[in-house]
Amino acid sequence: MYDEEDYITVKAEAFRALCASKVKYQSLRQKNNQKFQRFNETSNNLIELAYSEDERGLIVSAEDVILIYNLRDGSKAKPVECKKYGVDRLEYLTNELCVHSDPTSGIIRALNIPKKCYIRYFHGHTKKIRQIRSFPNQREKFMSSSLDGHVRMFDTKSHDNFGLINMCSTPLIAFDPEGILFAVATKSETIKLFDIRSFDLGPFKTFKIMKNDDDEWTDIEFAPCGKFILVSTKAVGVKWIDAYTGKVEHNFSQHKNPNNVPLRASVSSDSAFVTVGSADRNIYVYSTDTGDITCKLPTPYTEPSHSVALSHHQFLMASLGRDVVLWAPNEEYVNM
Repeated sequence: MYDEEDYITVKAEAFRALCASKVKYQSLRQKNNQKFQRFNETSNNLIELAYSEDERGLIVSAEDVILIYNLRDGSKAKPVECKKYGVDRLEYLTNELCVHSDPTSGIIRALNIPKKCYIRYFHGHTKKIRQIRSFPNQREKFMSSSLDGHVRMFDTKSHDNFGLINMCSTPLIAFDPEGILFAVATKSETIKLFDIRSFDLGPFKTFKIMKNDDDEWTDIEFAPCGKFILVSTKAVGVKWIDAYTGKVEHNFSQHKNPNNVPLRASVSSDSAFVTVGSADRNIYVYSTDTGDITCKLPTPYTEPSHSVALSHHQFLMASLGRDVVLWAPNEEYVNM
């Protein structure tokens, strides 16, 4: 399913050594071995984050501005103002190009980040964009889903979409690591698998997930191994689903989410751990083998870190709460 050499293996001890940091691998110990230095350059709500193709860059959407970070040294670049249109969902494509939606329409805009200028608009969706995901091995292409019930595929070389799927309800989308298969989830209970080479023929497999709750799904993501699908929700449960059978292997639910914040969890590069924010001022790390809690990482927020994203090519994590927080192992662990 994937080349194991492309991903790093993570040990539980590495998560316990994570600390909130501006600068990668900087020691920030206090008495509790944690110190929170975070980026709080805007009072806007932080909506979504995305890594660059080489995972050395990070962008964050924040209502009317895109925040930009250099993960090589933990520094921040000058943000891109988007006051005319606003910014909601976004995705990094190439290292210099991203696409984003606005808070109300179905228009997607391609932005040259260094030049801070738009190079193309993509029309087709008639309602607000729900998700944007890049093709894993063809980063100049992307897929989008919308409240209009459609999934569309675009190439940044053209204004028009080259693919369209009507799902009849708001879809969630995710590519497998190789970019050959993609999943579309609807109605918080059904996952359809498509082959990108023959998507127009319909799904080759459909799962109706057997579950004992009515949790609203907010995000889906393939594990890097390609064997499982992670489903985030607006409630507590985060589901670990077998991508071949549709069976729910684990329902991670020991974190707190009393206000039904839409959560986005993340999978480690070796598919061994899942991280998710919690209202008790922690980020929970679960083992995908046992389903148990591996550790908890204290955060400075009373509400959940609603979006957590692990890098798959370096041991680094980013989270969004009131601020943007970068996490890296403390100096003691790095020097072990």
